[in-house]
Amino acid sequence: MKMTGKICLVTGASTGIGKETALGLAKSGAYVVIGARSRERGEAAQKDIIQRSGNRNVELILADLTTSDGIRSLANQFLSRHDKLHVLINNAGGVFKDYQKNNDGMELTFALNYYAPFLLTQLLLETIKRSAPSRIINVASEMHAESLDIEKLTDPVQYSSMKVYSASKLAVIMFTYALARELSGTAVTVNAVHPGVIYTPQSARMAPSFFRPLLKLFMSSPEKGAKPSLKLAMDCSMEGITGQYYKKEIKKQTGAYSMDIKQQGKLYEQSLIWCDLK
Repeated sequence: MKMTGKICLVTGASTGIGKETALGLAKSGAYVVIGARSRERGEAAQKDIIQRSGNRNVELILADLTTSDGIRSLANQFLSRHDKLHVLINNAGGVFKDYQKNNDGMELTFALNYYAPFLLTQLLLETIKRSAPSRIINVASEMHAESLDIEKLTDPVQYSSMKVYSASKLAVIMFTYALARELSGTAVTVNAVHPGVIYTPQSARMAPSFFRPLLKLFMSSPEKGAKPSLKLAMDCSMEGITGQYYKKEIKKQTGAYSMDIKQQGKLYEQSLIWCDLK
């Protein structure tokens, strides 16, 4: 698909998969808005994407997506500058090794991986609808949980970084399914994708120190990790396909709990409450 004239927003785009995804969109001729928390890394990524793509239409917005104020700031900055959004890629994510809370009292891994994409999408949704045909891509993970304790997601009783991470990624998948139904008939599609096991500075930090030098032998590059998101964002064959989960570029069925419409609805309604949207 030719992306000239299309406005795209990629979160977590200062490094890794997000940066390579933004680069791919820029190479296609899109106007690309990249979200980043660090000014230094964000400006470096913006400059590099412009140089490598030959496309000067690369805009940087700074925001901390671990807090509701930061998420709302990103949305407000975007909406103050643009009245269209054709592609939203909720890419930002991570794992906090130790238990931490944000200023809203929400555990940070869950806040970044689920609360941020949910709230940001809701804040931008009317603009996305007006821009249709448009696409929303949520970066999930094959390492998602089998089920959720929805009431305890924002503040787990016992903290395990990977358990919280896997719960947040299941929530992303269930949100994708529920939102696809909500958007039926709007010409807005929403899909979730597992990009593969990708080498990034964060993934290296999470591994034992003795194993870090070997990680690149077993993990894919950010360039490869960006390809599934770029296909969902740009490929003409994906037109009209919605409410699906992809492992890299292959459509996959997720578990019974994730497909339970009642549980999806319960999570969606609770998420609106968390976001003060209901």
